[in-house]
Amino acid sequence: MKIIKILLLSTMFHTLCSYAAMKPMDEATLSETYGQAIFEVTDQQVSQADGSALSLLRLTMGARIEINANVEEISLGRYWRPEGTNCSGGPDNNKICYNNVVPVDYNDNIDWACTAKPCGSVGLDANSYKSSSLTHTTGGASFFEYPGGYQPDSGVDVKLRDVTMGQIRNENGVYEMLPFVQENPYFEFAFDESSGVRKLVGFRMGAEDAFGYQGNIIDVISGFIRPTITADTGFLGQVKLEAFLGGVRTIGWLDANNLTIFDVSGLASLLITDPQSLVNMSKEAQLFPVQSNYLEHTGAFFFSVGTRSIQWSSVGGFSPEVTEPGFWLNMGGDGGLIANTRAGDHPNNYFPGHPKYDLYSGSENYGNVNNLPKWSQTYRNH
Repeated sequence: MKIIKILLLSTMFHTLCSYAAMKPMDEATLSETYGQAIFEVTDQQVSQADGSALSLLRLTMGARIEINANVEEISLGRYWRPEGTNCSGGPDNNKICYNNVVPVDYNDNIDWACTAKPCGSVGLDANSYKSSSLTHTTGGASFFEYPGGYQPDSGVDVKLRDVTMGQIRNENGVYEMLPFVQENPYFEFAFDESSGVRKLVGFRMGAEDAFGYQGNIIDVISGFIRPTITADTGFLGQVKLEAFLGGVRTIGWLDANNLTIFDVSGLASLLITDPQSLVNMSKEAQLFPVQSNYLEHTGAFFFSVGTRSIQWSSVGGFSPEVTEPGFWLNMGGDGGLIANTRAGDHPNNYFPGHPKYDLYSGSENYGNVNNLPKWSQTYRNH
């Protein structure tokens, strides 16, 4: 691995009244010089699943970014994708497409296929768009009746609305802005050099550490989404689990093949004895109702886009899952993505008077209060 560090060096004087002329420093002198690293550039070869290798160039900035912001909509990747094949996972065995049976007419498009049938999970039975009766109100609530509504879209990779980064906390009428924090943000580029020409095949941006509240209305998503979930079933007790809810253009379905149950308490333990029994009781899409995410010091939060599947380099010792072609969002995999079902209302990040304050002010959930990030001392003093 090649590592290049760009240093800010202290100004050096030969005398108190005059500057020395600039001249090259030898290795011995340079090794005795200290400074603060602002940028770190790494260039390394990373093996891929098919046995090839990609050259990954990453620029990391030694900085702490504190942000509190609202974005009306993020839509990424509007282009045609074929429907996935062999949809044999999830409830009714038709929601998760593993793409291991390739139709002849797909040619090279199989890697671009959707992983929910139909593509974008649009046009399913109305019962598919209800929150689970196991963890929400009796009979479930329709996604379309949630604050902010629901707008499934079969033609885009990622569609998120009312995106919040951070949160507004109200304590006895005093409002406080809480930031979403990213430390050591980076940009990474993937190059394919197999043909003798350095060809850009992918790009991602993320941070070595991210923490705080982050919320969205999730209409459709492409990515690796693996939260640690505390599912509150009310008087029945709780279910603690970890599940992969991602894929390509999906709204998130439980699949017994990649679901881990850690603990079941109360009467729920009589009903939920294994992953399949939980899937049978929660056949609805899972991502939309949980609109509030708490990122607890995770290095697994990043956006990427690529023309092929890519195994990116590890960050802080964590190696992420392979990203698929197109736009991709990685959240989870290292245990840092925390979700609670009944406390999963969309976080309110609006002051009174904002058009959306009334929409979300009834669902101000402030879990992890002691862990919420604060603005740094520098910002509080200015």
